[in-house]
Amino acid sequence: MKKKEFIKQKKKIILDKIKDFFSDEYGGNLIEYALLIGLALFIFFIIVGVMTSLLDWPLDLANNFWEDFGAIVKN
Repeated sequence: MKKKEFIKQKKKIILDKIKDFFSDEYGGNLIEYALLIGLALFIFFIIVGVMTSLLDWPLDLANNFWEDFGAIVKN
């Protein structure tokens, strides 16, 4: 009997802590911080992807510069 009461008590404590964690309204919620960090990383990788593609574009143009004019380039 003591074991069941102990398990019920611990289960109630854990459920109360989980409920308090999700109902925190004072800005200390880890889920909010995780979402903000995820959004920041998403935006960062989009910006990095656009910038690297913009930097790769002139290099490709420079490599094919003479071929665009119809010149035959020997390697």
